[in-house]
Amino acid sequence: MQFIIKTTPAELKRAKKWWEDLEIQWKMAYNEAVFGKGPTLEPPKDDELMILLIQADTLRFAGPLAHHPNVTTPLTNLSGLIPLYHLNYLSITNMLFTSVKELAPFTKLKYLFIYDNQIKSLEGIEKMTELEELYVQNNHLTDLSQIKNLVKIKTLYVTGNKLTKINGLTKKHADNIKKFYVQPNENLPDKEIIRVQNELGIICRQG
Repeated sequence: MQFIIKTTPAELKRAKKWWEDLEIQWKMAYNEAVFGKGPTLEPPKDDELMILLIQADTLRFAGPLAHHPNVTTPLTNLSGLIPLYHLNYLSITNMLFTSVKELAPFTKLKYLFIYDNQIKSLEGIEKMTELEELYVQNNHLTDLSQIKNLVKIKTLYVTGNKLTKINGLTKKHADNIKKFYVQPNENLPDKEIIRVQNELGIICRQG
């Protein structure tokens, strides 16, 4: 079945300009993961491009070391994310990027999978107040303060980071959070785990 997207010439022009300005790594990633064309720089058809920019609410990019990869070359940044700030589900895993600041406008996200990357800070997610699931295990995080206001979170994975404390979680989180996986974090002392469990009533799971 062929879908016809009605759009104005100006909208199509802006969409094509967005594609033209993408880094090579992102053009290849979209062609592999979204358009199914393989790692090519070939521009998408007009309808393909507009469906992506207007209708997409889910994106998944998995690097070559993932269990089910769909991108050949690991992405080194998040600069190429489409300006679709109503995205509901975003998964970018097994890549090489260190920052998630580019995620700041995506405040409608409910599911965010950014595990197995090189992330050093969660700066950029502070306003994702609709977020229900956050998977950020196996990165280089030392701080969780950015999740302070994300009190709708039900599932949180932060294992395999460089945490020395569990900051950011509050008693407001305890009302909704069902699964909090924080162990192992080799630099995280047992007394900090006990504090969170006793003061906040949040079970610190291993996984």
